[in-house]
Amino acid sequence: MRIILLYLIALVIAPNTAGSIEVTRGKLLQGSLLLLQVDTSSTVTVNGETIPVSANGKAIVGFHRDETEPLHIIETLKDGSKKELTLKPKLRVYREQRINGLPENMVTPPDKVLKRIVEDRKQVTKARSYSTSINAFEKIFSWPIKGIITGTYGTKRILNGKPRAPHYGIDIAAPKGTPVRAPQAGIIRMAKNLYFTGWTIILDHGHGLSSTFLHLSGTKAKVGQRVQKNQIIGNVGSTGRSTGPHLDWRINLLKKRLDPHLIAGKMSRK
Repeated sequence: MRIILLYLIALVIAPNTAGSIEVTRGKLLQGSLLLLQVDTSSTVTVNGETIPVSANGKAIVGFHRDETEPLHIIETLKDGSKKELTLKPKLRVYREQRINGLPENMVTPPDKVLKRIVEDRKQVTKARSYSTSINAFEKIFSWPIKGIITGTYGTKRILNGKPRAPHYGIDIAAPKGTPVRAPQAGIIRMAKNLYFTGWTIILDHGHGLSSTFLHLSGTKAKVGQRVQKNQIIGNVGSTGRSTGPHLDWRINLLKKRLDPHLIAGKMSRK
């Protein structure tokens, strides 16, 4: 009887570490977002940097397009005990994509617009730098539009015969004016006409995760506005460096570029 009593007491006072650092969603693959489940009272670091944990014990990590080094995750519980997990991404082979017919000033910009381009990049970086307590990041994402995928994440871009930066989004062709819907809830951090990407919206989903929507014909959202999943935020266009109506959808985890296709899954045709 005494042994049973001592066992029951131990269960009550022992820290609940079951499921600590459990990967509940995502793949060990370059470009992937991984959802973690940890203890609600714990502190979590990734390669020495603290990341936020939601009230229900959710946290996220991700792999950039070219990331090869492992993520070393340490969860420190309230009692000081630690749990560790190392995640190493599988490497991907990216295709090459050639796009011709772009205006030359959109491939090699004239000197007079360089200042604007630098300022655009600063504003985009700022809009993607929020790490708020919004919990939309932990929910299932949907596609912002339905259409034909004409450009994929990670492809090596050759523009008018000139090598340029890789493509970090998904290009979806659709008629001009097609409504673009929020793939998940969040707060609008940018709604502005930029040189390269035309009308651009950046939507903050929480914990550093954001969606960017490029080449829109216009925006139906304002900076600071809270939007719900599937709410219309803009329309498909061909503004900026574009050869026809389409949506370029991108997802960032702060400075890391992630693959929207891995996060949203297969596009439904319904």
